[in-house]
Amino acid sequence: RRDPFCRGHAAQGARGLEPPADPPTRYGRMSRADPLAGLERLARLKSDIELRHFSAWRAQLVAAEARIAALHAELEHIHDSDAAFSVPQARLANALAAECGRAIQRAEDELERMRPGFDAARAAAIREFGRSQVLSALRLRAEADRRMQAARRSGQG
Repeated sequence: RRDPFCRGHAAQGARGLEPPADPPTRYGRMSRADPLAGLERLARLKSDIELRHFSAWRAQLVAAEARIAALHAELEHIHDSDAAFSVPQARLANALAAECGRAIQRAEDELERMRPGFDAARAAAIREFGRSQVLSALRLRAEADRRMQAARRSGQG
């Protein structure tokens, strides 16, 4: 059994916590040679997350707009009846139209409550996508500068 207060066991446990001498460059860790590539990879991952978040908001917004359109179509259908109305039928049509109008109002209120979250998700997605594009452009420019400097050095020597 391992005793954490024993010096020998404590030293064995501490050895396992030491960072590796040269951290691997795969799986999101930044290499010392090209930190922009690591930053770009992280920005791309964050951009993907924000785009998925925005996509979820957009799907909810589109579904709410479709519900409103369906309710408007139902309301038009109630009013488009060509048959002669009796008083009870008119009362029924009026009650159905009133219920449909209230449902439209609730759906439009829900849509308006969703708008700020949708706008915030869109702004975050745009910001993160732009950040990843800028880091990509910076990395490509840095690589081109390194190649140009290497070509100048090899041309001089």
